[in-house]
Amino acid sequence: MGEQEDLKTRVAVLETKNEAAEVRLNSLEIDVGKKFDRLEAKLDQLLRAAQGRPTWTVSLTVSVLLTIVTGLIVYVVTQH
Repeated sequence: MGEQEDLKTRVAVLETKNEAAEVRLNSLEIDVGKKFDRLEAKLDQLLRAAQGRPTWTVSLTVSVLLTIVTGLIVYVVTQH
């Protein structure tokens, strides 16, 4: 009988540990879910903010064209 009671005690301890692990897992799942929700909201905000801005290619092209035009204006003014 001592062996059976020892086994019952071990099973009870394992069940208690299992329940505690399930509670921790549920808590972690909730925390991770909240963090992903916040991350998704920030990403959506970032994407909305970036939609109204020109791409790097457009910005670079405009800068190069303005530099060329400024250089040509200076050239024309100094040559005449």
